Amino acid sequence: MKKGLAILMAAGLLAVSGTSVYAEDTEEEEIITEEGYTEEGDGYTSVISWTSNEDKNIYGQFFYPEDFDESQQYPVIIMSHGFRGSHEDFEDAGWVQLFSQTGYVCYTYDFCGGAPKSLSDGDFSSDMSVMTEVSDLEAVMEFVEGKSFCDPENLYLMGQSQGGLVTGLTGAKHSDEVAGMILLFPALSIPDNIREAYPTKEDIPDEGVEQLGAELGKCYAEDVYDLDVWEELSGYEGDVLLMHGMNDSLVPYTLSVKALEECYTESASELLLVQGKMAVHGFDTMYPEGQEYAHGAALDFLSSHIYGQEAEN
Repeated sequence: MKKGLAILMAAGLLAVSGTSVYAEDTEEEEIITEEGYTEEGDGYTSVISWTSNEDKNIYGQFFYPEDFDESQQYPVIIMSHGFRGSHEDFEDAGWVQLFSQTGYVCYTYDFCGGAPKSLSDGDFSSDMSVMTEVSDLEAVMEFVEGKSFCDPENLYLMGQSQGGLVTGLTGAKHSDEVAGMILLFPALSIPDNIREAYPTKEDIPDEGVEQLGAELGKCYAEDVYDLDVWEELSGYEGDVLLMHGMNDSLVPYTLSVKALEECYTESASELLLVQGKMAVHGFDTMYPEGQEYAHGAALDFLSSHIYGQEAEN
């Protein structure tokens, strides 16, 4: 793979202002959380599979290819949702269907306290921070890596928005375990946003902070206040595919450009910039043309690593 930057030139049909990849449900739906509950999809099977991070339970689902054989090994993709999001975001954007139908195993989950309606333990308004989510992802990685069907040479991480920042930080801590990462509009601006809101750490109020209209615990600000994102991300030695909409008003696409140019300089990492009125934060859910292009780029990125390994062997 050759390091570079690609731009999807497309004129969006509708101007959409994106703020978050999370949307409140308008209707109450029956939620099934029973361990082992199985559903058949078009070319894949989903199975509920809980894990834990110390004393907190983490809700998750595996998505298996149609011809899944537990005695075989598969490339696995762990998917981490954004701020106030959930495991469902990767279904809504078609990611789990795309990958599982192509032969990958996917694992999606809810961060502890990751949203008011998170199925995992933890309180959104007091417990959650970027660093608690890093800890959750590390626990999920250990869980997935313990599965006999997980190919240890092909474990990939994928994250949206805040989950993209969490993924980047976690991948850097476990560089030798992660074959590659896909970061969708990663919220690399969070530490700067906190420092802008609170000029000194002492200014962070004990009663908590507000971000994107949500009341959060003091730990949300404290945990990232001294974080040097660029130094931390640079610890990852593998390849990264960044994707970002050029009309993202929540997290400027220039931050992904900076990550490519300053953090992943020694790798064959790539940045896909999506242009058009609908190329906003969360474009992979609401922008069909951008979604199609992003899906193709992700499959190319993953297959180039897997086939490259096979060629070397």
